[in-house]
Amino acid sequence: MSESQPLLLDPEDPHFHDNVVEALRSLYQESRKHWKLRFILLAVLGTTLTIHLILLISLIRHSFTYHYVYLGKSPSKLTTSEAESEFIRVLNHSNYARNWSYHYTQQQHLLGQNMELVDWTKLKFKEFGLVDTKVETYDVYLNSPVDHALKLVSKKGKVLYSASLKEDALPEDPTSQNDTVPTFHGYSANGNVTAAYFYANYGRKLDFDTLVKLGVNMTGKIAIVRYGAIYRGLKVKFAQEVGASGVVMYSDPGDDGEFIPQNGYKQYPHGPARNEASVQRGSVMYLSYGPGDPTTPGYASKGKVKREDPYKTIPKIPSLPVSYRDITPILVELNGKGVSGLKLGPDWVGKLEGFDYSVGLSPAEEVVTPLLNLYNEQEYSIVPIHNVFGTIKGVNEDEVIVVGNHRDAWIRGGAGDPNSGSAAMLEILRGLQEACELGFKPYRSILFASWDGEEPGLLGSTEWAEDHASWISKKVVAYLNVDSAVTGNTLLLESSPVLKNLLLNVAKEVEYPKGGTLHEHYMTSIFKGHVPILGSGSDYTVFLDHLGIPSFDLGFACNPETDPIYQYHLNYDSFYWMETFTDPGFVYHNVVSKYLGKIILRLSGPELLQLDMLQSALDIHSYFDDVLKDIPQEWYHYKGREPHNYEPFGNLMAFRDLQASAEKPHFEFVNEFTEAVKMVKNALKLFEKNTLALDELRRALQADLYKSKTFWQRSKTVPKVVFTNLKLGLLEKAFLYADGLNDRPWFKHTIFASGRYTGYAGQSLPGLREAIEDNDVESGLKWMNVHWQSIYVGAILASIGM
Repeated sequence: MSESQPLLLDPEDPHFHDNVVEALRSLYQESRKHWKLRFILLAVLGTTLTIHLILLISLIRHSFTYHYVYLGKSPSKLTTSEAESEFIRVLNHSNYARNWSYHYTQQQHLLGQNMELVDWTKLKFKEFGLVDTKVETYDVYLNSPVDHALKLVSKKGKVLYSASLKEDALPEDPTSQNDTVPTFHGYSANGNVTAAYFYANYGRKLDFDTLVKLGVNMTGKIAIVRYGAIYRGLKVKFAQEVGASGVVMYSDPGDDGEFIPQNGYKQYPHGPARNEASVQRGSVMYLSYGPGDPTTPGYASKGKVKREDPYKTIPKIPSLPVSYRDITPILVELNGKGVSGLKLGPDWVGKLEGFDYSVGLSPAEEVVTPLLNLYNEQEYSIVPIHNVFGTIKGVNEDEVIVVGNHRDAWIRGGAGDPNSGSAAMLEILRGLQEACELGFKPYRSILFASWDGEEPGLLGSTEWAEDHASWISKKVVAYLNVDSAVTGNTLLLESSPVLKNLLLNVAKEVEYPKGGTLHEHYMTSIFKGHVPILGSGSDYTVFLDHLGIPSFDLGFACNPETDPIYQYHLNYDSFYWMETFTDPGFVYHNVVSKYLGKIILRLSGPELLQLDMLQSALDIHSYFDDVLKDIPQEWYHYKGREPHNYEPFGNLMAFRDLQASAEKPHFEFVNEFTEAVKMVKNALKLFEKNTLALDELRRALQADLYKSKTFWQRSKTVPKVVFTNLKLGLLEKAFLYADGLNDRPWFKHTIFASGRYTGYAGQSLPGLREAIEDNDVESGLKWMNVHWQSIYVGAILASIGM
């Protein structure tokens, strides 16, 4: 494009994306002839934002087709406040959560199984007034258990001990007595290994690194690790990386908090302590490297789609879960052999009776112990999974809130995970139905999703979101997750910063069962009012980390110091356990339904999106201040001058199409680390200033709408509302980076991701933190530049039109 050509950009043009890229490339090449390096990028960014202003104006032009109705009287006969009152009245009057919980937990519902529950969930969606109810099916690569064994054997092959690998059937708990799911790991590898074995604590990278530094030879041996500290899949990954031939995992009483037999508590079902026969199932996929079908990374598993090598995100060595009763005879054989766990620190020692927590291997010599035989047989195939959807249509169907809970469970029960969330979602629908029948119509649409396949690897939500990425990016403004709604009595909130204050403010209006409000409870609980960021481990992952949709997850969690043991992924996560120990009367189910329902109404009812962008700016600034404390001092003296080729426009292109494959302009940016820090700091200040103004405008516009009574008054305010909502919806996407994280390209968000060494726990500024962990200053400079760019773009976007 020459300088004299006009800039003609139409969002409806099928070549729109290519035209934007070509305009940027042409301007960049022309500018490069005349200006210094730093000003080139500023000029290109400025022009890019101008292009997006054109896009926004064009979108506004097309938005009036649904906003004309708001130039007159609102089509909703109830205000949001009146709808909330009716919703709470319904849930105060009756509580059907027990009914829904009972129905979901009486039969197996592993991934892809039990079409009766699929049909029943769809039927309930219809009964509660949802429209466009449907089931969407995907075909995913998955394993199912065939056979397994764990035996102590002599070197001559004599069997000395065989683990049962079963959970006890309990007369008091009907769910545990029949039709139970075998103990196994999702995505575990097939194998039959007989080898020496060793104890490796939690199986963290730092645990294996400790043994490597001590000179312990783990090659070809079987690692025994305890659950906890990190996600189980990474335990297998790290064991595989040091050459281990297999992994056995068990739940150590030392990680159960107050309620253990050593403290005088009886085991379930006679008391709140863990039953010694309990076995935690679960997936060993490498979630922090990319969830979803491992054979279709980044695209949907449908029909005859091309499938790739799955072993980028699943193990090649076998693994088994066992009870602490089964593992004890195996571990006691290591007593006094090899490195002492006590010498490695108290972190290495749990509370298994009879085991001294010796590693069992010595740097100096091989310690003679019985061998361990680990046999794991899994059948891998392509199986269908079924997501269920239903919608409450809003006045503005181009803005959508998605509310999701997964339906599948590792066991027959699942009263806590996931069906406390399933029960809560149906209760919310029951309350909303009453409000809608009285004439309430939300401003934006609400899509309810019952996901399948969450447990093995977030399969249902990830495949659906990858399949509908363009639609989600254009229309979905927030994703609200309710997975394990009740597994204890302690409120747990995890959220994007833009939704954090909404969660805390609504908590002030909901009563806590033990007195006071939810907010008062949360401020005095173990969380002390802190709202952690999201990582991975549930269905919000694809929305936030891959597509840049603000998200949260909430529920009542187990505080191990005050709440009975949470029967996580056990046969004992049953209706009996829930009704007897965790939520008698299903009171907490009722409270979480009220709480989430009010939040849904606050997000869907008012015309202005309730997204607090200033809080996002403040939190990002704090993340940056924290990470600077860990920067190696030598980075500030780095004098490297190697070109950095990265895509500075990758996140801008994501505004239009996250899946675009068009070639993007590259920009060589070289800067010393000290200068990069200054640039990010300045961008953060500008971001805070502009988001403060945007939040003030958002509140003022909502007030103006309430005051506006005439057609003329509203005609002046509505365009500002549409424009502001468009900006609010785009801001989170400013932090998407098209190339993704180093070695984890599926994760596109530059501010949030699951930790690569933790799996579940969230990590802020992951690219920069990984560079610090690797002491890679070149990567650190790259991510400083990426952060400067995305924050600066967000700041300018927030200021457009003000």
